[in-house]
Formats: sequence, C-alpha cells, structure tokens
Amino acid sequence: ERWICQPPGRVCHEWLVRTLRAAGHEPDIVHQADENPTLVALVAAGLGIALIPRLGRGPLPAGVVEVPLDPLPVRRLYALWRTGAARRPAIAETVRTLVAHWPAVSAHRPR
Repeated sequence: ERWICQPPGRVCHEWLVRTLRAAGHEPDIVHQADENPTLVALVAAGLGIALIPRLGRGPLPAGVVEVPLDPLPVRRLYALWRTGAARRPAIAETVRTLVAHWPAVSAHRPR
C-alpha cells in the first residue's frame, strides 16, 4: 500500500514503520504531513492510506472509510503531581474524572 503519515520522529510514523517492518513489509511512504486534517485530505484525494488516531481527527469526508485496528495499539496515560499538591480540589477532581471515564473511551482498563 501507498502510505501517508506524519514525518519521522512522530509517534504514528514510528509505530507504522516499526509495525510494518516487524511483519516483513517495508512501508511505501509517498506523502508526509504534520496535521491530521491534511492527512485526511490526502487520503480523500486518493493518494494513499493513513494511520490516524481517532482522537486526532474530525469527521471523515465522503469516500473515506475508517478501519479500526485489531488489536488496538496501547497508549498509556499518566497523571503526575507533587505530593504536597494532592489536596488541591482541581487535581483530585481531574484524577477522579480520568479514572471514572477511562473505561468508556478505551479498550483498556486503568491500572
């Protein structure tokens, strides 16, 4: 396949290259762009296929199809704060909200 992806050094580029090479395929990267809307526009123009995080894109134009990955890639989310700041209401509420909503937006359970 002809691929459209972010430039080298970006997470999606590195994941794509590493995954395809591990499967014995050298990716044919024909276009690169930093912005996800540009990647979608290039796919809509028929110039290739792209790997784009669902949180990083808006609605897809007509003729562009989303195909979920199986298995889903793992993304780890960490909340860090100074020990003395743990009593702050904003920090406590942010952590509570992340833990409460993580299962609804992820295929993975929080640790």
